[in-house]
Amino acid sequence: MTVRDGLLKRNGRIGFTFAFIASGIAHFLSPRLFIALIPKRVPGRPFLVYISGLVELLLAVGLWQKRWRKLAAQGTLGLMLLFLPLHVVDIFREKPIAGGRKWTAVLRLIAQFGLIGLAKEMTTDKIT
Repeated sequence: MTVRDGLLKRNGRIGFTFAFIASGIAHFLSPRLFIALIPKRVPGRPFLVYISGLVELLLAVGLWQKRWRKLAAQGTLGLMLLFLPLHVVDIFREKPIAGGRKWTAVLRLIAQFGLIGLAKEMTTDKIT
């Protein structure tokens, strides 16, 4: 593993940790925001929001536990892939939930692909 790869994985882990802690807490403090992101036809939306918030908090902890790091990285990748359709759906809303504008929804979708790539990189055998 090169120094660049190690820094990428470590910085990715730091970034995902802060994002998951902030987002995980926000799932419990402002669940309506996250419920609105889930299509109405999906049953149990509030429950899914609370569960995903809990998963994000657990992943944040797992990324810093050597024993759980690889599994947490795989969970991070899974979560980023699971959230991808929500970003696609948001683009096609009359008024996107996040940011309220089409271009912000498009930027979020593009960023999601970057996050997926970073999460995939973190799942390799040598995670720093």
